[in-house]
Amino acid sequence: MEIRHFITFKKVIEMGSFTQAAENLGYTQSTVTSHIHALEEHLGAPLFNRMGRKVSLTDIGNKLLPYTQEILDTYGKIESITSSEEDIKGELKIAAPESLTVYRLEPILREYRKKFPNVSISLTNATCGDNKKAILNGSADIAFVMLPKMQDSDLIVHQLLDESIVLVGSPDCSLNIVDSRYENQKISECLITNEKECSYRRVFEEYLREQRIAPYSTMELWSIEAIKRCVMSGLGISYLPLMTVTDEIQEGKLKIIQCVGGFTQIFSQVAYHKNKCISPALTMFIEITLKHAREWSCAKNTR
Repeated sequence: MEIRHFITFKKVIEMGSFTQAAENLGYTQSTVTSHIHALEEHLGAPLFNRMGRKVSLTDIGNKLLPYTQEILDTYGKIESITSSEEDIKGELKIAAPESLTVYRLEPILREYRKKFPNVSISLTNATCGDNKKAILNGSADIAFVMLPKMQDSDLIVHQLLDESIVLVGSPDCSLNIVDSRYENQKISECLITNEKECSYRRVFEEYLREQRIAPYSTMELWSIEAIKRCVMSGLGISYLPLMTVTDEIQEGKLKIIQCVGGFTQIFSQVAYHKNKCISPALTMFIEITLKHAREWSCAKNTR
């Protein structure tokens, strides 16, 4: 078995097919097949179920995956063992939700890219639940999430900031407060929201259930920017992180609608697997992230 065989194995898992893995790695498909066959012959068992062009892991493949991640993490660390901070290299796979990517990560990534230009960064956007799964299954090195405080024995978690979430409407929206007067009734506005797996959507829906309040209707959209535009145009209301609507509130394009009652606190957090071999590239990314988080906290406390 060779390191390249494990690299190919991991890439097939990430891409979901031999063909796409070959394209991504710059190999022919026959080369990818030969790498997988080499591993299967050594282990004496198939690693993938072949179903047309798509593949899925067998039980043996699932057992091999965490060991593969450990091997590749260690290999990356060996590769950079003689590197100084100035020439740290490697690959960094980051998972984050749209809200944190757009409104929190830009200065972190800009500083990191400036200091470590030889590190290849891969950034994927998904729900917080999917991002958590990504670090548990090894498809991401580190993940950002917006959730209630995470407690998972398999993860190292750093809380970055308690995030304020607000209900917003257009300046002309007739709704100014949500309280007990709406109990067992429907509010007159459409609730414009994102995917069902979104953490703060779940928090607001839980609040509505506890208050026995229902929205007039619900509209589900694909991005925060699309949601904001619809709310500003008067199509409904939405429950969003304050950081995503601060500018629009200050400019008078949106207003905050007060909600009476308690909400589950949401935190921006960054996490990685406790068994992950921490490369120099990842170490420096964590340091820069925590430095920026301290600045967020200071800025919030001085408002």
